[in-house]
Amino acid sequence: MMMKTTAPDITECSPLVTIGIPVYNVEPYIEKCLLSVLNQTYQNLEILVVDDLGTDNSMQIVAALQKSHPRGDLIRIVAHDMNKGIGEARNTAIRECKGKYLYFIDSDDFIESNAIQLLVEQAEKYNTDVAIASHRRVALDTGEELPTYQYAKYQLFQGKDAFANYVCQDLRWHVAIVVWNILFSAVFLRKNDLQFYGRKEEDALFLSDYYSEVNTAVIIPDITYNYVSRPNSIMGYMARKQIPIREIRERFQTDSIMTSHCARLKDRSFYDVHCARVMKHKFRAVCVALRHRHRFTEKIFNEEIRQELKHPASISEIIRFKRYRGFHFFFYLLSKLPSSLFVCFSYILGRTMKWI
Repeated sequence: MMMKTTAPDITECSPLVTIGIPVYNVEPYIEKCLLSVLNQTYQNLEILVVDDLGTDNSMQIVAALQKSHPRGDLIRIVAHDMNKGIGEARNTAIRECKGKYLYFIDSDDFIESNAIQLLVEQAEKYNTDVAIASHRRVALDTGEELPTYQYAKYQLFQGKDAFANYVCQDLRWHVAIVVWNILFSAVFLRKNDLQFYGRKEEDALFLSDYYSEVNTAVIIPDITYNYVSRPNSIMGYMARKQIPIREIRERFQTDSIMTSHCARLKDRSFYDVHCARVMKHKFRAVCVALRHRHRFTEKIFNEEIRQELKHPASISEIIRFKRYRGFHFFFYLLSKLPSSLFVCFSYILGRTMKWI
C-alpha cells in the first residue's frame, strides 16, 4: 500500500522575513498595501506595522485586517509615543525586526504576490547583504503605468567594494534612490549600525551609507513593487502654493549629515566619485531652494543656501582625486563665493541644466 506524502511546511525550512510598514495618515491606501503583503506566496512572514500616530483611521483598518484575514496573526503592531516621521519609523522596524531579513514597503504602495519569494531565493542562494528588485510607478487616479525603474539584467556582486564600485562607476544612479523593494540582511543592518536620519531625503542618505558596506548583492530585473504616484504625497513640491520652510531646512540638515559621513570613506578607492555624487545631490537641493523660495512660508537666506553646498573633501584631497577633479574644483570654489554671488551663479547654472 502506497503511503501518502505531504509537502514540507515552508515555514520550517524558510527564513523568517520581517516586512516593515510605517503607517501615518494613509487611510485610503493601507488596506491594499497590507493585502498585497498578506497574500504573498512566501509564507514565513512577520508583518511589522509601525504606528507613527496619524490622525485618521489607518490603524483601525490595520486592526480589522489583523482580526479578519486568515493570516492576520502575522501582523504585529508597534506604536510610537509621538509622531517621529518615516525615518524613525524605519529605525523602529530595524530594532524590532525578528526576521533574518527585513523588507521595507511604504504604506501607500503595494507589491506583487511573488515579491518576497523571488528575493529570498536570491538572498539564500548567495548569502547576500542586499537583494534588490525592479519597480514600476503607477498613477493613483488611473492606475496607468508610468515610466518604470527596471534593471536591465540580472547582476551578482561579490567581494569587498564590488557593489560600491558599481554604484560609483560614474555620476548616474545605477540603483534606485529608495530603500523599499530591497531585502536587507538584518545582521548586515545591525552590524554596520545603519539607521535613518532626518525627515527629508532620508532614503538618499541611507543609500549613501549602506552601499559602501555591502559585500554581496544581487540585482534582478523582475518587477516586484508598485510605487503609487500621488500628487499630494510628502514628496510633492509643485502641487502646493505654500511650502513649510522646515521642509527645505530638514533636507539641508539631512544633507549635512551625508556630508559629514563622507569622511569614513577617505581611504576607499571610490571616495572621489562618492564625494562627486554627494555634491551633485546637494546641488539639486540648492536648485530646489532657488526654484521654490518664493513659495516658502518664511524667507530662506542666501547664506543658508550657500551652506548647503559645503564640500565634504578638503582642497588637498581634491588635488589627489583621480576622477571628476574639475567637477570638484568648480563646486568647491563656487561654495566659497560670497552668498549673493553664489546664489546668482547657482541660479544661472541651475537654469542651464534645467534643474530650475
